[in-house]
Amino acid sequence: MRKILYLLAFISHTIYAQPYTDYLGAGHNSGITVTTSNNKSGTNASKTIDGSGLNDSLFDASRFLFQATFGAKPAYISQVKNMGFVNWINDQFTKPPTYMRPKMDLIWDTIFARRISEGELEEDIFGPYALHFNYAFWQNNMNNQDLLRQRVAEALSEILVISINSNLGDWGEVLCSYYDMLLDESFGNYKDLLTKVSLHPAMGYYLSHYTNPKTNVQLKIRPDENYAREIMQLFTIGLYELNNDGTQKLDGNNNPIPTYDNVDIKEMAKVFTGLGAGALEDWVWWQVNDTFDLDIYAAVKTVPMKMYEYQHEPGKKYLLKSDSIPAGQTGMQDINQAINFLFNHPNTGPFVSKKLIQRLVKSNPTPAYINRVATVFNGGSGNPRGDMKAVIKAILLDPEARTRAAMNQMDAGMLRPPFLRALHYARSMNLIQPQGRFWHNGYNLLDGLGQHVLGAPTVFNFYPPDYQPVGEIADNDLVAPEFKLHNSSKSINYLNNLYAWNMWDAVMYSWEGEENVPVVRLDMAWLETMADDPERMINELDKLLTHGQLTDQTREVMRDAMRQIKWPWDQEWRIYRPRLLVYLFMISPDYTILK
Repeated sequence: MRKILYLLAFISHTIYAQPYTDYLGAGHNSGITVTTSNNKSGTNASKTIDGSGLNDSLFDASRFLFQATFGAKPAYISQVKNMGFVNWINDQFTKPPTYMRPKMDLIWDTIFARRISEGELEEDIFGPYALHFNYAFWQNNMNNQDLLRQRVAEALSEILVISINSNLGDWGEVLCSYYDMLLDESFGNYKDLLTKVSLHPAMGYYLSHYTNPKTNVQLKIRPDENYAREIMQLFTIGLYELNNDGTQKLDGNNNPIPTYDNVDIKEMAKVFTGLGAGALEDWVWWQVNDTFDLDIYAAVKTVPMKMYEYQHEPGKKYLLKSDSIPAGQTGMQDINQAINFLFNHPNTGPFVSKKLIQRLVKSNPTPAYINRVATVFNGGSGNPRGDMKAVIKAILLDPEARTRAAMNQMDAGMLRPPFLRALHYARSMNLIQPQGRFWHNGYNLLDGLGQHVLGAPTVFNFYPPDYQPVGEIADNDLVAPEFKLHNSSKSINYLNNLYAWNMWDAVMYSWEGEENVPVVRLDMAWLETMADDPERMINELDKLLTHGQLTDQTREVMRDAMRQIKWPWDQEWRIYRPRLLVYLFMISPDYTILK
């Protein structure tokens, strides 16, 4: 693995006879004088050069911000460097959530008023839909300050999956409600999150435990098993018994031990019976004697489901054959006991911890990394079991996430998911829209790149966590989930999308068809001022996008490209150089692979 030099220093260097402040790294080390920037006792310039003693360098801060947020602006990098990781995280814990629903309501009101003014009839205007949820998501994440919360909520949305690839796409308010619930619980407790997910009508509809009835032998009705299976397989304990470090326990024949079987699924399905509409829509005007069987269309889909006791499966219920729910309890008592059982199962800590690590930091966390985080999840740090704040800290501050030694291991890093690349680009670059309108439909990303928030094709997310692409990764028994989306078609689409963003100012797409609404444009003025100094531009973007990981080979390709763009008779090269350079950065393996 390549060795990368990290440095925060004041450097005097001349390129094109123009002095500027620079850093040492990735091969940029000729003709320089170094003065240490580290104030620690005993630190000298050589220590600064080899990177030792620099705990919060600009490179480290930039890399940290990709793990903890949707994108790093230069000001964010400086903020993290100055505050330190721990203080920055603690400060983020104090930021109130920036909710989706108010954004979508404002967007929909704007669209509705315009369509009325154009002569459409109120009864002919339907919405909001998933499209307007997408608009709200991008609007919500361009200038917000709850950076860590939004990143964690998105990670949770890929674990506790609902999707617009169902009739849920018809109800923008439902999507907002579910996502806002994830935002609320990102810094809460995993048990509370699991309970709210189980009772949310979006999940009830998606995994079919909404109006899930009790057994009726005469009518050949049995409780639906869908949610019972997935709350175990995907949300808590997984398929096989685990050690606390995430490795599988083995039986006497060296085979993995299943956590549950079909009998366990049937017993768990009994628990999640009797849930139905928590409230009815105003248009349900007819006399209703029994609301349990009403379709989801008639329900207020932002209100938690409630229990209809007469449709809840009575009697004793067994939990993985190791515990039981006594007869005679209410339906909600049964649900709470089952959730508590799953939450406290020894598998849940390592299972959930590994999934969160994979979404935030790296595809192949070591057993030691998983064990450290799972121990925190289990309450070993002195915080309550399932405390999300403690778990997030443990993930982001772990040596495997932070140290440069870990970055150089074969199991380091992840392929940046295409959706996060798009968000990172939008957050890191300066985007301009005079009205402050950042409405992006997201469908070009979902169709072209295969990913957008709440757009997973199945409850199993966009990619399985154990996906192994054929070749060196599989040969070394590593996984690379995001490579599931990295086929030829989507890779070409990524290049084309990125070219359009950079060269045509086609950063965001709205389907509103409004005239005289300025498009979202890319402001490259900050880079254009450096256009006559390619090395400086490369260094600034290395700090912002590749976190000091730019290789000599890639750097030379970029230098050569910059040399080709300079026409002495006009100044257009000042515009094209930065745009081409950003494009080259974002398609480079140094960027697409986060170490």
